[in-house]
Amino acid sequence: MKLVILVVVTCTLVPAVPTPPKAKQATTASVSNAALAAAGRDATLNEIDYGSAYCDGAMTVDAWLKALVGNHARAINWTGGACKLVNDLNPIDAAKWPWCAQATVLLVQPKRRDDNPMVEIYFEKPDHGRPGAAYAFRSVMMTRDGGPDYSRFRKDFEAEWHERFPRDPGAVACED
Repeated sequence: MKLVILVVVTCTLVPAVPTPPKAKQATTASVSNAALAAAGRDATLNEIDYGSAYCDGAMTVDAWLKALVGNHARAINWTGGACKLVNDLNPIDAAKWPWCAQATVLLVQPKRRDDNPMVEIYFEKPDHGRPGAAYAFRSVMMTRDGGPDYSRFRKDFEAEWHERFPRDPGAVACED
């Protein structure tokens, strides 16, 4: 009888092993999220500029974004997965799409806690487990006036960025 009581007491004193939190999904519709993030960094501006030809078109999205944000950003965090910048007011942007890369800019001096500009690169359907071609650009950013603004074009995002964060006087820029 004493043995049974000892076993019961021992079982109740041993803490339950917590279950680990759910890991973030590593793939999205057969493509790894890391591959989507890498493809977003490596995509060229020509691929996402909707047929427009600009003098910086051969530059990668990663190099362009780093040059644009300069010393106003603490970091740029790249992720991959389902597209996040969906705009239900515009039917072309309302559909869910599973293959995107997001670059979230962590500002040195944000206006508010949620002041994190984001750039998103859309990809075509995957080919043998690899991201398809980059084809679209979306972004959201808090404007100088404090409200969020959704953009579909890279040059619009650049204009909003420079309105809020003026260029350094000696900065060399690609002007089209």
